[in-house]
Amino acid sequence: MEKRPNNYFDGIPIHRSQIVILFIVVLAYFFDQMDNMVLGYVAPSVMKTFGITMQEFAPAQSLYFIGMMFGGIVAGLVSDKIGRRKAFMCGCSLFTIATILTGFTNDIKTFTLFRVLTGFGVLGTGSICITYLSEVLSACDRSKWSGICVGLGHIAVPVIGFVATWVIPMSPEAWRFMFYQGVLGFLPLTLGFLFMKESPRWLIAQGRQAEAEAVVEAYCGEKIDLTEVAEKARAEQSSKTSVTQKFSMMFGDPKYRWRSLILFLIAAGQNIPSFVFLGWNTTLLQANGVDQAASLTISTIGAVGIPLGIIASGYVGALGGRKISIGVQILLVGALIISYMTLPYNFYLMATLYFAFQFISMCCAMCLNLYMAESFPTLIRNTGFGVINASGRCAVAAAQWLVPYLYAASGSSGVGLFISGVCLVGGLVTLIFGWRTGTASLEECC
Repeated sequence: MEKRPNNYFDGIPIHRSQIVILFIVVLAYFFDQMDNMVLGYVAPSVMKTFGITMQEFAPAQSLYFIGMMFGGIVAGLVSDKIGRRKAFMCGCSLFTIATILTGFTNDIKTFTLFRVLTGFGVLGTGSICITYLSEVLSACDRSKWSGICVGLGHIAVPVIGFVATWVIPMSPEAWRFMFYQGVLGFLPLTLGFLFMKESPRWLIAQGRQAEAEAVVEAYCGEKIDLTEVAEKARAEQSSKTSVTQKFSMMFGDPKYRWRSLILFLIAAGQNIPSFVFLGWNTTLLQANGVDQAASLTISTIGAVGIPLGIIASGYVGALGGRKISIGVQILLVGALIISYMTLPYNFYLMATLYFAFQFISMCCAMCLNLYMAESFPTLIRNTGFGVINASGRCAVAAAQWLVPYLYAASGSSGVGLFISGVCLVGGLVTLIFGWRTGTASLEECC
């Protein structure tokens, strides 16, 4: 069969080989998110074990996101340099090992160190997965299958919640078992080594057309001629680009400098509400007199909305060129948070509001991840995605420090007003200054 010209996978139905890759990414996200979300459930128990206050525990919450910030930046640079596949395996190895070691710590300083390393690996791996999915799926399938894939991976969040409600009350030290489960992260690492191939778009950017065509054929079952896209890539960029050149393109080119600024404001507007609220919810509920069982149950019910919201993103994410969907969702999240934080306590009301928050927040997060990946060309896509994602986590780190002091000064309503204000800014920036991507090819988006 002769090769036919085509833009990678566009117009080709998804193939069983791509389904295998999606399964591997699902597993990576599953164990990645188990390690990511566990702190929100174990925080009160960890504070009791180490004999520390909320203010003393805040650095562990905050510095975790500093680790994520550096993980996002480094993962982007490394994967642009050595390829998506190798970087994926490095990230899986790091967050798996760091999570296991966290369970053996006996003081807050060592605990925080391993949480920083976990955050580094978690966001690094997540950034690589998003970029990889965007590069091995067709334009029409990218939003739907990315949402389904990551949504299934995020089933880990309610799973870890249900496990936490069973394990943590068993004993004062039972929280350690929540970290020992990190050993399961070696599963996607092994499968990725056996079945994952390098991104054909990355290979084209390196001038390796024959290898890229072989990957496309292996993934979609058709012989594709990538000469046209390879020539376009050669005309636009050098196959070897230094880190300095990538940052120069990202921040020196007026188009991408503006996009980077807007994307940072959007990312902060989505990340701060999502992670700050999630990370402190159980602790704040217990500080307000809600018993351990009820607070863990509310958090777990809310966690069920996370995978459902991410799956839903595959169907609503492209609406309005993606920017309208993102902007509206950020504003809705702000309304839910202020209601949750200011209304009188009622178990069923709190559980309903927290579920709705998690559903919309994570639907928005997935839409935003794709939006960021779609906003940069192949040469700097992972670097751009990593830097913006990391910047958003840096904003979260700063906000995490504020929560105990806002709570001490103004209670839950003060925390709620702060987070809702962040949502208002993020939502309006998206709707006013964002650009449309949606179902356009990656090349057209950039």
